Amino acid sequence: MNEPDLLARFSEEFTRLVDNPEVLSLGVTRKEMWAIFCQLQLALRHPQNTGPTSLTAKAIARRLQAIVAPSGALAEVAEMGWDPQHDA
Repeated sequence: MNEPDLLARFSEEFTRLVDNPEVLSLGVTRKEMWAIFCQLQLALRHPQNTGPTSLTAKAIARRLQAIVAPSGALAEVAEMGWDPQHDA
């Protein structure tokens, strides 16, 4: 693998992603969306996950949270997942 070549190709392809504002849909159940939300939340809680993509991922996770856990006990537990005081 030629790493500089790979990075150049990656940069080109990523630029095309950024330049294409197409909204994608993902056919998942609410239970599956909960699992995706939880895994995003877990990754975002890592203390070294502070790069620019973490901001985008957090915004997406918050949107997922609003969809899958808008109220009730699900909302309370989801919100607890952002708080280090609730870490086991």
